[in-house]
Amino acid sequence: MSDASSSPAAPDTVAALLDARLSGRALAVFPAPVPTTLAEAYAVQQRLTAALGAPVLGWKVGRIPSALIETLGAERIAGPVLRVGELDGGVRGEAPVFAGGAGAIEADVMLRLGAVPDGPAGGEDRAAWIDEIRAGFEVASSPAPDVHDHAPYGIIADIGINNGLLLGPKLRIEGFTTLEVETQIDGLTVGAGRPVDVLDGPWGSLDFLVDLHRRGVIELKAGQWISAGAITGVHPIAIGQTATARFGTDVDIACIAVAETGFRS
Repeated sequence: MSDASSSPAAPDTVAALLDARLSGRALAVFPAPVPTTLAEAYAVQQRLTAALGAPVLGWKVGRIPSALIETLGAERIAGPVLRVGELDGGVRGEAPVFAGGAGAIEADVMLRLGAVPDGPAGGEDRAAWIDEIRAGFEVASSPAPDVHDHAPYGIIADIGINNGLLLGPKLRIEGFTTLEVETQIDGLTVGAGRPVDVLDGPWGSLDFLVDLHRRGVIELKAGQWISAGAITGVHPIAIGQTATARFGTDVDIACIAVAETGFRS
């Protein structure tokens, strides 16, 4: 992986984010200095991930604000997943969010890497690298309440503001990209969509991560999960609220937002 020591923003930013994530306490604002380039942001991400000391269980993929896509020459961002939980039937899972920070829930399709592509993942062979697909939630939470004001740099730096994945039932690879997905918060519909309609779909997310891997920005490994992008949007959620998502006509998942108490590796 690339050397994170080149980032002038890394030391103070990492120390503050690390303390907040380990303690479970929110920050007043995103810690200065805020990264100002994608390279700086990923360098901070690498340092923070290493400092948290947990194995990387997967990668989340998010979107770069549309106004910056042309300037940055990129549409997506990546962040490491350090927590993965299973959703048990009809029982609501727990989605930890920072009290006083930023908290959101995303309905995603989760792809598990059976092997790491040894070349560009494009074309019809991309499914060969995936050995399981699940419905699920990405828990997106940061101790910094204003992290979205610093998108994409603050989001990338703070481990993609990923605070875990919740894995639901398996999905068939045939047709999973065109499933109709609906998300509700406390019984009110907040978004709907299909995986295929998020940029160039889940396979585009895989291509993006493989490119980062080949450039040494991230390290993909067999067995890691890919949270392929928010299908119905990024939906703010407060402690005590319940999120549900329906994938097609047969798969339903649910979780309740609970207070983050501090990361443990």
